[in-house]
Parts: sequence; C-alpha cells; structure tokens
Amino acid sequence: MDMTEAIRTRRSIRDFTGEKIPDEDVEKILDAARYAPSPENMQMWRYVVIREDQELKEFIADMSQNAASEVFGSAPYELTQGRLWYLPDRSRPGIFETMRTGALFSYPKDADVVIIGCGSETFHDSPLIYELEYFGSIVVAMGILNMWYTAHSLGYGAAFQAFPIMEPRRCELLCERIAIPRTWVPVATLSIGVPNFTARDGVTPIKGSHLGRRNNYGN
Repeated sequence: MDMTEAIRTRRSIRDFTGEKIPDEDVEKILDAARYAPSPENMQMWRYVVIREDQELKEFIADMSQNAASEVFGSAPYELTQGRLWYLPDRSRPGIFETMRTGALFSYPKDADVVIIGCGSETFHDSPLIYELEYFGSIVVAMGILNMWYTAHSLGYGAAFQAFPIMEPRRCELLCERIAIPRTWVPVATLSIGVPNFTARDGVTPIKGSHLGRRNNYGN
C-alpha cells in the first residue's frame, strides 16, 4: 500500500477480533513515530505501549466510556444528530445511543495494543519553552498519525481518542497508574487491533475548491 492509498483509505476502527499482532509489526508501527517532525528535532514525545495488562486496558476503557457519557449524555438527539450527517438515517439513532452511553469509546479493552502518547515542555535543554498546547501535543499527534497509517498499511485497524485524559483528574489517575513523570503529559491514545470487519468508504472529503484558498482566504 502506497502512502496516498493509506491516507485515503484510513478509517477509525473500533471493533477488533482479539487476535494478537506479531511483535515485529508492533515494532514497525512504533518505529514510524520516530520519524515525525518536531521543533529543533527535540522529539519531545514518549509512547507508553500497553499489551499484556488487560486490567489496565479495561481501566482506560472505563474512563473513556465515563468521559464520553458526560460529554454526550446530556445532549438531545434532535440537537446533535446533525453531526452524524454522513451516516444513513436508519443508523443515526443507534450510533448516537452508543455515543450517549459512551459505549462507542470503550474499545481500548478489546485492542491488542493501546499506545498512550505523551508530550513534554521541559525535558529538553532548549532556551525556548515550546508549550504543550501549541507544540508538544501537535508533534505527539503527528507521531500517532504516522503509527496509524503504518498500522493501516499492515492490515490492522486503529482508532484515536483523548477521552481518558481530557479531564484533569482522570489524567492524574492515569499518570499515577502507569507512573508517568510529572514532566510528561498524556495527550491521546491510539488503540490498534485486528479489525473485526471491512471498513466501508469514509466521509466524502471537502472538495478542493472549498478546502484551499489562493493567496488569501477570499480567493
């Protein structure tokens, strides 16, 4: 699979068979993160890889489901179903229900690999402070995307989410659970596994004429 095909056919896959991914493929996926760009090539990222600890995966899944239910649980279907415009009408109520209960985001428990991406503002000796909000989180995300494309090109499914760490107390609990130093901050998770289904075509992309502007925004 070439890069263009990987970009165009990548999808969020949240349903896994439970089969194990060979160690050599996991290494290929992780290696892809090393080639992401970063300011001054400081590589201010670290990735915690969870495979054997099923209890920890379920802990992350529970936090994700609880956080998602808080975000979507109080939102009425009539006001939010528009965000699911790309789904057939018959599918929207069911999908929205899994969003409302948070069940849609509990998939880390079924993944073979859960990767927690962490960024830092302070571990390096640069005279500049590259704030996590503007730099660290972005370079971690680019590393995650490299891994996502690589996993997809190898035939695996993956999905990204920030629900386990987007609320300070949950983030603190996760850091305590896996001993993340205070100089490092979890940014997002990537769950990878053998897909349980063949992904359908994704959302129709924005047309190029609407996406790009020439010289200024008005053109």
